[in-house]
Amino acid sequence: MQSTRAISKPSATAKTVALSAMFAALVTVTTAFIKIPTPLGYVHAGDSIIYLAASVLPGPFGIIASAVGGALADLISGYPHWAIPTAIIKALNVLPFVLCRIALKNNSRYDRIINLPNLLMVIPSTFVTLGGYLLANAFFHGFAAAFAAVIPNLLQVAVAAVLYIALGLSLDAVQFKQKLFPR
Repeated sequence: MQSTRAISKPSATAKTVALSAMFAALVTVTTAFIKIPTPLGYVHAGDSIIYLAASVLPGPFGIIASAVGGALADLISGYPHWAIPTAIIKALNVLPFVLCRIALKNNSRYDRIINLPNLLMVIPSTFVTLGGYLLANAFFHGFAAAFAAVIPNLLQVAVAAVLYIALGLSLDAVQFKQKLFPR
């Protein structure tokens, strides 16, 4: 007897996959090419795109786009030993946004990119960045160097938060998220 189970529709649409690839590419470019060198690496604009991906894409897609984009940036920037720690940290950066969205049950009051819950999720994401790179720097360079990198990492996430707000407000003005994922 053969199974008569219906074939389920794939959960990922071509548009979502394409947007995820676009965000991964944007994270890569803004991390690898829009940067300010520091003694232990560089400060970059890529985290702002990670926050955007976390605010726009469905959870797993935002996580994958951010992890892949960050890791690729390290690979093409000459920091291949950072690719795996960066992929883990950048995936975890998106997690607060995903958990918040789940807790709010996709409440339509929060359909905009820049809203109070998303702004608040930048805070735990900041701690993920600071803690993750503190541990990774300690592993690669020792604790003294790891603590020296905290200020540049804090500057990075502060700049990223400002860019995220500016870009998010601009995209909200043209209803970017609503046009991509109409309800």
